[in-house]
Amino acid sequence: PVQRRAAAHRALGDPTRLAVVDALWASDRTPQQLCELTGLASNLLAFHLEVLEQAGLVSRHRSQGDRRRRYVTLAPAALPYVDDAAPLGAAPRHVACVLFVCTHNAARSQMAAALWRRRTSGDALSAGTRPADRIHPHAVAVAAAHGLHLGDARPRHLDELDIVPDLTVSVCDRANESDLSFGVEHRHWSIRDPMGHDRAIFEDTYARIADRVERLAAETAA
Repeated sequence: PVQRRAAAHRALGDPTRLAVVDALWASDRTPQQLCELTGLASNLLAFHLEVLEQAGLVSRHRSQGDRRRRYVTLAPAALPYVDDAAPLGAAPRHVACVLFVCTHNAARSQMAAALWRRRTSGDALSAGTRPADRIHPHAVAVAAAHGLHLGDARPRHLDELDIVPDLTVSVCDRANESDLSFGVEHRHWSIRDPMGHDRAIFEDTYARIADRVERLAAETAA
């Protein structure tokens, strides 16, 4: 632990790398988006990301949608070092309704909306770009194990929504790379699709979403 903390401090001793970490608090981003936010040239950003990745503070992975695209995600080890009081791309301070979007609206976005409602007592919607016929049974079971009821939920398409949310959050790469033109602040959480996997993967998906919901709730309440 001491060696890992020392490596983190060495990596974050540069203001530019601190800015990158702050930018990733709000949303998973592509390298191009990070270049635009930080003003770094692509080759310089690549160097800084390599340092941060070696220190275990960020991870990079290929999109599940457009395989030419990569996303950069903040690692849990970086959370204590983030200036979450004023991150780049901060959420609106008043969020009455959040829309969570994934492809099938059968697991990730349903879990996220239910978690948001429980955590904040606020309103949340979920929808999909290609909705499935039903909520996945593993999603229903995992949610129930954590005190959330999804048994009455049904997948729906984005076109079925009749209100404009204050914030949209895509929880899958394919949804993020589609047209989510609501004209409001948008976040992306690059969470792998659990469909086709066993319940353990759904449990891991739930944990990842719960962590992100907690972070977003704390930010909007600040």
